[in-house]
Amino acid sequence: MQIKIIFTFIMFMSLLLSSSLEISAATSEVNVSNENIKKIEEFIEKQMEKGDIPGLSVTIVNEDKTVYKSGFGYADIDNGKEVTSDTLFELGSTSKAFTALGVLTLVDNGTVDINAPITDYIPWLSMTYKGEKATVTVRDILYHTSGVPFNTISEIPISNGEKAIEATVRTLVGVELDSTPGEKFQYATINYDILGLLIEKTTGIKYEEFIKRNILEPMGLNNTYMYDNEFEKDRMAQGYKQLFTEPRLYNAPSYEGNKPAGYIITNSNDMEKWLKIQLGVLKESKFNNNLIEKSHIANRRVEQLQDGSSYASGWFVYQKGGGEISHGGNNPNYSSFILFRPEEKIGIAVLSNINSAYVENIGNEINKILLDEGNVSNIKDLNMITDYIAVAIICVSIIIIATSLGFIIKVLKELKAKRRYVDKKGKRGILKILASLIIMMILSYCIYLIPYIFYDGVDWKFTFIWLPSSIKWALYLGYACLWLVYAYSLLISFVKKKDDKSLLMLSLVSIASGLGNALIILTINLAINSDEKTKINLIVYFVLGIIIYVYGQKIVRAKVISITNEIVYFKRMQIVKKLLSTPYEHFENIEKGTIESTLNNDTETISNATNIIVGGITSAITLICCFAYLSFINFYVLLLSLGIILFIASIYYLAGRYANRIGEESRDLENIFFKYIFSLVSGFKELTLSRKKKQEFQNDLEESSDRYKDTKKKSALAFANMFVMGELLFTLAIGCIALVFPVVLNNLETANITSYVFILLYMIGPIHAILDTIPNIIEIKISLNRITTLIDKLTSKVNSVTSQQVQHYAEVQLQLKDVAYEYNQGEETKFKVGPINYQFNSGEIIFITGGNGSGKSTFAKLITGLYTPTSGNLILNGNTVSPNILNEYYSAIFNDFFLFEKLYGIDYTDKENEIKNYLKILQLDKKVEIINGKFSTTKLSTGQKKRLALLVSYLDDRPIYVFDEWTADQDPEFRLFFYSNLLPDLQKKGKCIIAVTHDDRYFSYADKVIKMDMGKMISLDNQSMVLN
Repeated sequence: MQIKIIFTFIMFMSLLLSSSLEISAATSEVNVSNENIKKIEEFIEKQMEKGDIPGLSVTIVNEDKTVYKSGFGYADIDNGKEVTSDTLFELGSTSKAFTALGVLTLVDNGTVDINAPITDYIPWLSMTYKGEKATVTVRDILYHTSGVPFNTISEIPISNGEKAIEATVRTLVGVELDSTPGEKFQYATINYDILGLLIEKTTGIKYEEFIKRNILEPMGLNNTYMYDNEFEKDRMAQGYKQLFTEPRLYNAPSYEGNKPAGYIITNSNDMEKWLKIQLGVLKESKFNNNLIEKSHIANRRVEQLQDGSSYASGWFVYQKGGGEISHGGNNPNYSSFILFRPEEKIGIAVLSNINSAYVENIGNEINKILLDEGNVSNIKDLNMITDYIAVAIICVSIIIIATSLGFIIKVLKELKAKRRYVDKKGKRGILKILASLIIMMILSYCIYLIPYIFYDGVDWKFTFIWLPSSIKWALYLGYACLWLVYAYSLLISFVKKKDDKSLLMLSLVSIASGLGNALIILTINLAINSDEKTKINLIVYFVLGIIIYVYGQKIVRAKVISITNEIVYFKRMQIVKKLLSTPYEHFENIEKGTIESTLNNDTETISNATNIIVGGITSAITLICCFAYLSFINFYVLLLSLGIILFIASIYYLAGRYANRIGEESRDLENIFFKYIFSLVSGFKELTLSRKKKQEFQNDLEESSDRYKDTKKKSALAFANMFVMGELLFTLAIGCIALVFPVVLNNLETANITSYVFILLYMIGPIHAILDTIPNIIEIKISLNRITTLIDKLTSKVNSVTSQQVQHYAEVQLQLKDVAYEYNQGEETKFKVGPINYQFNSGEIIFITGGNGSGKSTFAKLITGLYTPTSGNLILNGNTVSPNILNEYYSAIFNDFFLFEKLYGIDYTDKENEIKNYLKILQLDKKVEIINGKFSTTKLSTGQKKRLALLVSYLDDRPIYVFDEWTADQDPEFRLFFYSNLLPDLQKKGKCIIAVTHDDRYFSYADKVIKMDMGKMISLDNQSMVLN
């Protein structure tokens, strides 16, 4: 029982509290204290600065008192004339309230039947709906439920003649209505021009004269004018319009025919009276107050608008507190806003000499300050935004146009200089060009449709008058930019250049592709809260966005893949060329596995990351567009999004540094792994012969692989963890916008929150694409560092040899003068060969012998030029030569020789008989054939391969021959044949033969025998060696 009593008490107190809150809200008191007036003035000045408003007039009334009336800024900037209470402004659409009172006057005296069809008074004004004649009543026109399209505003003619209003209304004859008359609200300014003509037709006098006699004069509005010749010109504020980010003087066209809807002129003195008349407190007014009250009655026959308002006779009526009535007015270079609350007896009027959304915001915020309500609204001024966008388009277009012209001139110069060639297009190429031309025409047409689709069906002519003049420049320059870039793309498609990367086109197409992606999300987002007609119109831009994005991606990816492959090819060939021109002693010092991993893995890493990087670039452009759109909707959401993305990027950066260090370690381990693979391939026989050796080798290989795997896993896990954290942060951001922002920012609309969440969800994909590029960029960085490091190693001491440097000698004398070579220079323990003084001559056979480690192989590499002497000189036929030139005089077969599958560097075309003869002598004629300079097979025994290498040496025909342990793998018969026949045969041809050998039984075939011991040379003749 006690619980029930407590529960009942709580419920009663809750109901009491909520009721008191409602009563409090409904009876808000007006606070016109000096403190609030100061707040209002500070707020106005800030808003004027933000909105670039030249001049402003503000009037505030409370009850029958004027609590505030002041001018701000300038009526004429150039002449420094300030706004005063006498300064006149065009009212714009707040003029409609005057026209509505004129119609209500006629309805009240029985001249007009509000429910009668308008054709009863204007017979020729016939309009249709779905192809059939529509019946539109006076009521429908008064309350904007006639179904007349909004875009009829663009058909209002520029005029100032006697029948200007009729000429304006005649533009509606035969117009197709958007909806059944009386069914729904649709604002169309020309409705009130119809009412103006209705007044003229039913009264027989001019609209202006009727309003003056029946509205203005009874109200005592002596400073409100219907014509601009009724007052001194210097009383009128100069009208301004945004142009290139600042307000500039603008003389708008004359629309006399639109006067009933928007061109009545007044000042703050009369606005003071007008507000009091609306509140019913101006005793001096002789106008029927009942009609004023009737004009405030909202049309409840149709659904309320999204902001909760309904339309009355020239006023929007809101159910806020005790009721709020207001209307804004905009002309090309003027704007106004009038608001009053009948219950609180408060009225506010703001007049300005520029078309700006800030004017209405100032009026609304003054109302909030007076009622002690906070929350400043987030303002998006269409004119300022349009001007900023137009200026950006102009700047970008000028840069692109200038750049494109420069590139076009460059291409034409290159064509003239024959650095480019004309590429003849086949059928497929012509079809591609035609397809691109069609796309360009569609794109141009879609640009033409922008105001029609995004600005309620108006045309560019109307847009140029009402929006900043910069938009005209933006349109024309945008078109010029678009078609000039297309012309450049066509030019370079016809006029080709070898290795032309076309980076300008690639950049522009990447930007276009990103913009196409952004256009897709923009159209989808706009369609969510749009009507059926707008959704149908947006399909064009949705399809266009898909075409631009997909086609752009196709072009960019194809081109980038081509460029990347060219880069990979260039890098590979650069490494190969450096390798081929690197001194042998430097080549020997390169760690095994480095060259293979660099040429294969590192270059492939660059190639494989292309698509991800391209996706990242496109995603970045898409994100920029999404950010721009978010800033347009709400700046705070933009800041939140940027903050989260920057935070995620920072985490990725820190993870990237860690992953970079781990990645370097993994690459070092990868090189070690390649060394094991090399050992596996080279020592496979040895491993096969020993189970224990194979097992231990496998253990080491697995250990190396495990270290590589663990290090690679650490790097990948770092990014995986960051990816998860990024996902979490982004999800929290979306939750924050959906759950927290509506509480913190009371001015957020539900539709806007839906847009934020939708765009942020869409942005997840591009953000991931960008973040995914970070690991790839790090891998590319590591690979590029590896490639650069290897090239730097190979670049040191590279000397190329030209054919002019190599002299052709029939006989040679090679003199070694104090030649020495040291290993491990700079270390305490080192091995040295020499100094050696010796001379080799043509027609001699010299054997070099010695024990293991005696220096004979090093000596052979010294005399062939593979090693550069640490000291001493190499003298060939009396001339000191460098090792790389000395290379050209040798044909050598080393113990660790390699047999190529092709006869490189040998002119074999005229040596067929010679080749057949040598194959027969070397007993290979039944094993191998040479076809077009290639061996039919190299799958031979080691001894047979050496014979084939000997054949290559014969065909090479150099002055000096070096054979390093050549006979080691030959059978006894062929070994004897080598010493007794082949070497003497070369000697007869005048060749200098140097053979490193341990075959002491054949020393008698040598003219001289050199013995090496601990790097020193002992020269003995063949007889002494034989005796020993």
